Amino acid sequence: MISDNMRNETFDKTIFAYEGPFFIELLAVFGNSIKSITKHYPNSKSKLFKIFIELSQNVANYSEKKHEFNNGNKIGIGKLLLEEKNDAFYFTTKNLVLNNHSKILAERCNFINNSDSKNLRKLKREQRLNAPGEKYGARIGLIHAVILSKNPLSFSVENYNDKKSFFTITTKIEK
Repeated sequence: MISDNMRNETFDKTIFAYEGPFFIELLAVFGNSIKSITKHYPNSKSKLFKIFIELSQNVANYSEKKHEFNNGNKIGIGKLLLEEKNDAFYFTTKNLVLNNHSKILAERCNFINNSDSKNLRKLKREQRLNAPGEKYGARIGLIHAVILSKNPLSFSVENYNDKKSFFTITTKIEK
């Protein structure tokens, strides 16, 4: 869940906020912005960019709310937010998921948050070996976000209706 410390944070700056379809072209613009904004923070530049890619792909691929193109292809709809505080960047995504998936995601986040870095790396390798040719989904992306940031995931589940919930996840990346 989102910790009281994170909930009470006041942010120095909102770098960008977006709500809508996670178009690849738009994500590329945000990704380039991240690289530019973090150029003075070499320790966090690559980490933040990689975490942005991982968590944004989860929304694009797995959000229950979709934008449909004329050709029938669909892309996930959600929210993303990048904020800056004196010592860190905070990247947040929010999207609609099925209620039974929100429970699984919350369990995965708790498991990942309670694992040390050695076990996380082992788990990441196992996930890749056990799912050849499949999309890795949140399994690999969430693990990778914690490994890169060296911080636990902050997450929340907000009921939307009897079938769906909003799943919000925030990662802290020190400068």
